[in-house]
Amino acid sequence: MFDNTDRGSRQGLLINITGNGKGKSTSAFGTSLRALGWGWRVSVIQFVKSDSETGEKRFAEQTELPFEIMVMGAGFSWNRHISESEHCQAAAAAWQTATDYICNGRVDLLILDELNIALNQHWLELAGVIDTLQQRPSWMHIIVTGRYADPRLMTISDLVSWIDNIKHPFDSGITAQIGIDY
Repeated sequence: MFDNTDRGSRQGLLINITGNGKGKSTSAFGTSLRALGWGWRVSVIQFVKSDSETGEKRFAEQTELPFEIMVMGAGFSWNRHISESEHCQAAAAAWQTATDYICNGRVDLLILDELNIALNQHWLELAGVIDTLQQRPSWMHIIVTGRYADPRLMTISDLVSWIDNIKHPFDSGITAQIGIDY
């Protein structure tokens, strides 16, 4: 059951989870579980991932909790059959959706998954993104994920976590695992 009675007493945070290690999106999804436990509305906008099958997408489709995922990316940036124009158009559409959610206060927690990558690739204009994030409702929490967080975005963030890659199964020839990686 959705309960927004704490919005007036809440100080919304801008959280940035970045670095070259695995676990940035996973950390954001873990925070979404806490938020859902308190009856908050949670939305995820994915800026890079394309429409492939993932556990989080399956969960969003099956749950009755106020949780949604919008997969809006054109695909991974290293996939060379996707043009720069396609990435820019997809990122612009995702940012327009995010702006609508921010301006209308639709959710308590908004996860902007891999927004850092979209900004690093210059698919979006950083100054406009920063301005919108700073104008969010005072009670709204936003989590930005992805490698390559811009120092200017980290400066305005209330919390920045750096995920470092110390050891990864891929280095030992182990491929991505259902339920762990996607």
